[in-house]
Amino acid sequence: MAKTITQRELNRTLLDRQLLLAPSKVKTLQALERLVALQAQVASPPYFGLWSRVEGFSPSDLMKLRDQGKAVRAALLRSTLHWVRASDYTWIRPILQPALERAWQGFFGVRKSSIEVQPLCQVAREILNAGPISMRALSDELLKRFPAWNKEAMEYGVRTHLPLVQVSPAGSWKGGTAARYVLVEVAPKADATRLVRSYLAAFGPATPKDIAAWAGFSAIGKTMEAMRDELSTYKDEDGRILYDLPKTKIIPGDIPAPLRFVAEYDNLVLAHADRSRIVPEVHRKQVFLTAGRVRATVLVDGLVSGAWKLEKDKKQTRLVVEIFGRQPKAVRDAIQAEGERLLQFAEAEQGHLDVRWIV
Repeated sequence: MAKTITQRELNRTLLDRQLLLAPSKVKTLQALERLVALQAQVASPPYFGLWSRVEGFSPSDLMKLRDQGKAVRAALLRSTLHWVRASDYTWIRPILQPALERAWQGFFGVRKSSIEVQPLCQVAREILNAGPISMRALSDELLKRFPAWNKEAMEYGVRTHLPLVQVSPAGSWKGGTAARYVLVEVAPKADATRLVRSYLAAFGPATPKDIAAWAGFSAIGKTMEAMRDELSTYKDEDGRILYDLPKTKIIPGDIPAPLRFVAEYDNLVLAHADRSRIVPEVHRKQVFLTAGRVRATVLVDGLVSGAWKLEKDKKQTRLVVEIFGRQPKAVRDAIQAEGERLLQFAEAEQGHLDVRWIV
């Protein structure tokens, strides 16, 4: 019979696996491996995501890994840009190929109907073999060869069917919007069970629907179900079956959780279909906004209890913190201390902390 796991145990276990329960001394590359991938369609959030997890993290640490070819920024989970270890990208990318193709079909519909994938990719490979190139320059060249095909659909089609990663200066701290792409080699076969294990190590225990939501790929949930005999099982407080890696530690619910500032679009709040272990339902609409926007959040006692953002003008950087509801003095003091630490990381010489209580 599956053991019942409480909501607080799920919360503390998630924080522990996400390197948010206690200061972590792991290196940046080890953190990327532990987290599987960091969502990165906006340049700065992954840096704040690593700052909140890795003791002594510096933005140069991630940029150095990029320049050494050890970390890459590429379209991956949910067809969205992520930072991931280069060695992990090579085996994760083939697993997600069907999901990426469905996204291309969904986004472009009839605009891609005349495009023939094989000749498109053949020409794109020839262009990419000449060296790093921006997507705009690549699609301009493709349009010369295939003038009857939709330019945007071709651009997205190449990113869908070829394993492309971004190179410097893409994804740089405080800039890096000029993305250039290179073609890399990936594993010839997809091993979806490996992705299930990596997910559970980072986000488990979880349901098949949870991993499908994280990956943007429903079939990965079926893979998890097929692995049930080799996984541990639990029941949550609502009676749902959750899977986990065997002999993996579950953190007691009474372990204290420090106040944390979590980045925008962080997979901490996106990695489950049921996000209640980290985002209380009462705050869901304050975190997940329209057009797919996900706010940077503040964790109090392990749960999302506020949001934050940086505002800059010519004179200063302002850290605006919104806390949902009243909090005791100890929490207010922790917000002040952590907020000042965040401003220091943001290199805000003229920094101001503005805390607002949303009651």
